Amino acid sequence: MFKYLLLILSLLLNHYSIASDLDNTSTKIVDTFESLFGVTKGKRRNHTKGFCFSANFSPVTSKIEVYSNSALFQFPSNVTGRFSHSGGSDFAADNIPAEYGMGLSFYFAAGSNAVLSNSQLASFRHLMALNTLDFFPVSNPQSFAQFLQARLEGSTALENFKQANSEFLRFSLHQDKQPKLLQPYEGHIYNSINSFYLVNDAGFKTPVRFKFVPTSNRKVVVPPKNQFFYENIKRNLDKGAVSWDLLFVVANKDDAINDSSILWEGKHKTINAGQLTITSVNTESEGQCGSINFDPLVLSKGVEPSNDPMLLTRKKAYAISQKRRLTDKK
Repeated sequence: MFKYLLLILSLLLNHYSIASDLDNTSTKIVDTFESLFGVTKGKRRNHTKGFCFSANFSPVTSKIEVYSNSALFQFPSNVTGRFSHSGGSDFAADNIPAEYGMGLSFYFAAGSNAVLSNSQLASFRHLMALNTLDFFPVSNPQSFAQFLQARLEGSTALENFKQANSEFLRFSLHQDKQPKLLQPYEGHIYNSINSFYLVNDAGFKTPVRFKFVPTSNRKVVVPPKNQFFYENIKRNLDKGAVSWDLLFVVANKDDAINDSSILWEGKHKTINAGQLTITSVNTESEGQCGSINFDPLVLSKGVEPSNDPMLLTRKKAYAISQKRRLTDKK
């Protein structure tokens, strides 16, 4: 009995130590972002610059219901979203190619003819945080904190980190091969980067990554000044629909599920789960996205996270950033 109690105590202490280490690493990540870019009070510490949009999501249930029983894929939903530049500058230039993000908060479309049970309504909430990167630079929070610290210290430290970290070296080589084209927010593919599981009525789990792919080629249509993305998407909306297909990419047998620093390559089965269509855009001060923490682990029933450690790191870092920016306003 005593040995059994010691084992339980040991497991609890180990769990506490892991959680404490993750909290410390996530705090260090946010601290380093603040050191790299400074602090814009009341704003996010990463993906600081951005604006809001409203959209609707129309699911393609016949294709996705085999894999997931999520209410998100059964009924139309409204979406509050945010486009953003990566990094902590609130004045990032629009006319220089960069990496971008898209945050999405799904909620049941009021006025829909669908009738949902209380349990379905309770499990409808779903958040997504996507990026234009194809995969993550490193596989774990400790390496990411080291990468940011190297950026802070300068080019020599960053080059030393790259040469010492095979994951980041692989990422850098991939990035160097990508065309540096100027595309507005509405012209990009947005990737989940991390893996998730779709869960069906039988409890069967299918490992997937997902992406939002533009349904039409929306390009730069106004003079590309230092700040033009907001006006550009408004002009494209005037010309017609700005929309994306939500595509789930099913993992092959040998794909890395819990390592977001590894790209899934080759032929994969892809499922079209629905279409996201923007209805309007607003500045953060006018829109509804400013207060939303786009936590990638807020998931509806029928979708579950993988064990990728970067998922929990993102959750922790987003929460720390959220707390700090709300404190700024007091």
